[in-house]
Amino acid sequence: MGRFIQYLNELSSRWGRGITFVDIDNTLFKTFASIFVLKNGKVVKKFSNQEYNTYKLQPGESFNFDEFRDASMFHDTSEPILPTINRIKRMFKNIDYRESKVVLLTARTRFKDMKKFKDTFKKVGLPIDKIDVEFSPEGVDNVSAQKKKTIMGYLETGEYRRVRLIDDDITNIKKFLSIKDTVPQDVLDKVREKHKIPDGENFPIISFYGLLVLPDGRVKEIK
Repeated sequence: MGRFIQYLNELSSRWGRGITFVDIDNTLFKTFASIFVLKNGKVVKKFSNQEYNTYKLQPGESFNFDEFRDASMFHDTSEPILPTINRIKRMFKNIDYRESKVVLLTARTRFKDMKKFKDTFKKVGLPIDKIDVEFSPEGVDNVSAQKKKTIMGYLETGEYRRVRLIDDDITNIKKFLSIKDTVPQDVLDKVREKHKIPDGENFPIISFYGLLVLPDGRVKEIK
């Protein structure tokens, strides 16, 4: 076993650490919270998280996130999507020795009761205390831009050569894959230096993988 772990460590050093970003709603759990659009103090529209991702507020409108920040509703009504959850569990069998990372990346703002929020993951066996959770700042206008900013924050450390997104929204996957064409040269240089990548190596400095969660829970790689 010792030689096997040593081999994996050498492989990780060669190909670099990996980071996997995972959506929550309809990726890990089927969820039922809505986001409301208010105008003059009245609800004029109601959206799911996917619809919210692309909606632009009109003059005089504002969002209400009360359901999206309700940890009890999330805990009591969310239905686990077991194929995705089991995939994340398998990742954690390797994550300690490969020094890779799993990050939950969500359009939701921070929950009012974080303990209750984490209990939702613990009851299905996900090690939430070992997972970074990246919420969207309250009042953010462009969720996609915010998610890209968050992802780039991790890449700018120079630690990761393999980057994955697991999401149920094909638009999010495509936007994620487009990041590979916009990574600044100084970030690529930092990765090259940190991982001692020789000139002329055919393997990309940073590789991006988009994994789309289908309605039945299966995952399809998007090229």
